[in-house]
Parts: sequence; C-alpha cells; structure tokens
Amino acid sequence: MRKEILSITLVLFLFSSSILLGRDDYRLVSSEVIFDRHTADQVNPRVTVPMYLRLQALEETNVSLWESIPQNFTDHVATVDSNVLALFISSNSLGFNLSKDSVGNLWVAANYSLNAGEYISTLAWVSSRTTTENLSSLEFTMFPASYPDDVKVFLEAGRKMPANNETIQQIAANHLNENMTQTVENIVAFVNTQGYDREKSRLLLSGTLNTTDILDFFKDALQVYETNSSMCLERSWYAAAILRAAGVPTRTVTDVRLKTWIQVWLPNIGWVDAETLCAPGAPHVGMFPKSLLFHVPWMIENSSDARFPFGWVPHAMMRVANLTFDDVATFKVNEYKTVLTQPVDALEFEKDPNGFSFPIVVEPQVVYAAVTESGSELKFFLTKAGENASKAIVLGEPNSLGIGDLAVSFTPTRQVDFLVLQDFVVQTVWRFDLRLLAPIVGIPVAIVAVWLYWNRRRQSR
Repeated sequence: MRKEILSITLVLFLFSSSILLGRDDYRLVSSEVIFDRHTADQVNPRVTVPMYLRLQALEETNVSLWESIPQNFTDHVATVDSNVLALFISSNSLGFNLSKDSVGNLWVAANYSLNAGEYISTLAWVSSRTTTENLSSLEFTMFPASYPDDVKVFLEAGRKMPANNETIQQIAANHLNENMTQTVENIVAFVNTQGYDREKSRLLLSGTLNTTDILDFFKDALQVYETNSSMCLERSWYAAAILRAAGVPTRTVTDVRLKTWIQVWLPNIGWVDAETLCAPGAPHVGMFPKSLLFHVPWMIENSSDARFPFGWVPHAMMRVANLTFDDVATFKVNEYKTVLTQPVDALEFEKDPNGFSFPIVVEPQVVYAAVTESGSELKFFLTKAGENASKAIVLGEPNSLGIGDLAVSFTPTRQVDFLVLQDFVVQTVWRFDLRLLAPIVGIPVAIVAVWLYWNRRRQSR
C-alpha cells in the first residue's frame, strides 16, 4: 500500500511542478512576433527597425564606442521623420556622452573598461517615415564659379577617397560634361558597371570579422578600381572620389540597414541623393535622384574622410560579433541598465501607438513600451496583449510601472533631446495564482483519500 501511495503522490508532484515551471522568466521571443505590428497609416506607414551592434574585446583595453543616432533628415529629395524610440546601452558601460557634428549627426560615446572576451553592445529601435519626396528630373546645371564654405570640404581628397590621384582624375575627365547633372549621371552609370562583392558583405555580417579599425576592412577607391568589384559602401566612396575630382561636391549617406549611397551638391538645388549600387543589367532609372522611401538614414559623412556609423578608440582588437538582429537570443533586456529615448508627442502617439512603441522583448507575450510628452508632462506606457498601463514620469526619482506579472523600473533624467532611463530593470513580480493551490491542497487531499481507501479495504477483510 505504501508503494501505491508513493506512486500517486509522485504523479501529483510532477503535475503540480509542471504548472509552476511553466512560469518562465521574461526573455526574448522570435523577431517575427516582434515585427508583426502595423501602423495606422497603411499607405505611407511608419517603419520600425532595430539597430543591433555587439562587439567582443579580443584584448584587455579601455575604449570609447562611438555610434551615430538617426535623426530627422531633409535634403532636396526627401524629408524623413525619425524617432529613436529606445537606445539600450549595455550595463558594463562606465558612462556616455552625446554630441553633434558639423553636418548634424548625433553621436553617443559610451566608455568601457574591458577584459579579453568581454562584450559591449547597443540596441536601438527607430521609428521612421518618409513624409515628402521629390523625384522630379533635374535641369541643366552649370558648374559654379565658387562653392559655399561648408560644401568645399566635400571636394577634397580624403581617407578612402583619393580625389587627387591621377587615375581617379583621368576617370573623372573621361566622364566630365559642362552640365553638372549629366556629369553625375555619367559617373553613376560608370561605377555601376562593376561587380558586386557578395563575399565582403557576407564576411561583414558573419560575426567573425576581427579588426582594430572597422574602416580598414573596406577597400578604398583605387582598390575598388583595380579589383572591379565592390559592396555599396566601397562603391559610394569610389563614386565620391571620381565626382570630387570632377568638381562635384559629394558625400555618402548610410542607413540603418548599412545600405550606403551618395549625395551630390548642386547650386540653387542643394544636396541630392544618387544610387551607386544596382543589380547588373538593371536600367538606371530612378538612380538620380534616388528614392528614400523606406530608408532610415543613419549617418551623413561629415568631412572629406570616409566615416562609418560606428567605431571605437583607441584602435584595440575587436570582433564584430553582431550587426543584425536576426539572432534575438543574443539580447537580454536586463543586461542593459541605460536606455535613451526620444519622447513622442502625446497626440501623435494617440493616433498611432503601434508606430511609436518599442518592445521590451519578453515571453510568453511581448510587452511594448513608449514614452510620450505633452508640454512638460512625460508619461510611460506599457502594452501587453490588449492590456494597457501608463504612469506620469517623475524626473530624478525612481519610477516603476507594472502590467500583469511584469514590472519595469528606472530613474529618468534629461540630456539634450533625450530622456535617459538609468537603472532600467524588467522583472517578474509575484501575484496570487489559483494554480498554486494545486500542489498545496491537492497532494495532502490525495494522500488522505488513498489512506482512507486502503484503510476501509483492510477493515472490510
């Protein structure tokens, strides 16, 4: 009889344990679930994209990681409205600074003291929409007698773009026309006769790239010419070097998907976007001006030298572990204690909450957060499976908000146009669950019932 009682008790224990163990800690779910959200405007929707950067130190070092933060973008072709919903900075950061450069790029510099093998990372959620676009044909444009001071720098030779090289200058001369617009079209068509370097692109995203300087990984304009193959960033530098040699001020633009193209400056028009990488054999329609629909500009080149949207100083040996958010399991929200967010206008958020919410990527259900601003009032929102919670934010003090069995806490401060959420923590909180009664009540009742059953059988014999 004792063996039978023990067996039944064990079955009940395993059953009740399975109920308890079903209450998983909050962690990442698949990106398909996260991205399966739609904004209110289906004709011209907001695009919410992640920007994930993860580096591994291969030696002991103290470094500053510099990364550009997407901002609103305007030129002759388009106006792109961008909001940084959240920028997570890994918790091993010793601090950070924000600064703007001469062309308006906003940079965050985070400082780290690292041992070999340690990781640093950031994850940004950016909401963006192209609000206006002008793709009308460009008229005949004469080369000007002089250029504005802030434009002249983009005629100079620089790192990766040797505009003063004889070979580059000869190529420029071969495609020069008295019409600046035609000169741009000629050179864009010329560089697009190259082959596409798929292996270079694969290696960049493979997680195996080890380097002390990310720019060293890419070819310069002469190497592109000699190998006759390139990826979009290298081809943009190649086109820029030739155009500068031809007298057309040129700089590059990189978007959050690491797609790069060029901007050329034309008198009385300003900066105009041009495509420098198209499929072999494809018609060159729509290359100049280039459409920016669904593009989220990340960084505009800010000097005569080539620039990448992120880098680190000093030049310690690092492994570029992740540049995409495909492997969501690599991100754990509580490894990021600092979150920068640009508060969204409360009325805009009310019209399109999906377009301005970022995931605090958890399971079994994804929870989204948002920060809004109305005058001096700031509010923090949480959304989970149709359930909503919100609370006014108090600056300089610990804040917390719960939804279901999830609690989010942080201490907010202001810096530039951002709200900085320090000590950002996402955790589960205990709340009474009737399922907990199963092991507490069920097992003793079952034991008593079995004991009574066998006791009655014994007495009846």
